[in-house]
Amino acid sequence: MLIVRWLKKFDLKMHCSNHHICLLVDNFSGHIDTYQPTNVQVEFFEPNMTSFVQPYDYLNSIIHCFKAFYCQNFCWCAIDLDELGEHNIDKINILEGIMMAQHAWDHVSLATIKHCWNHTQIQLYISFFMW
Repeated sequence: MLIVRWLKKFDLKMHCSNHHICLLVDNFSGHIDTYQPTNVQVEFFEPNMTSFVQPYDYLNSIIHCFKAFYCQNFCWCAIDLDELGEHNIDKINILEGIMMAQHAWDHVSLATIKHCWNHTQIQLYISFFMW
């Protein structure tokens, strides 16, 4: 199963770097816990908790920043193609799209991500149950 294989690789990576982490997972039935990791503690959300831990309004800000940077990259690419005399300035291949997406994600600041997650108050919820 793909999930178990990914978890094994991730657990090995955490083991090699001597990290112990808690992985929060939704309660989707496909997430079957057949592997017992050593450096990853897997915690499943309670049913119907997704809307609490992933509030659309706050996480939408992260998505908005990503899209803005991606569109900016796309426009720069189109301008470059236009200046080179290309007729199809809005055509990009998959690799170019992936590279633009990577560049856009790299420009979403850690401060933006922290700010959005702080608004969800999930950290308060986790620390309440962890202590």
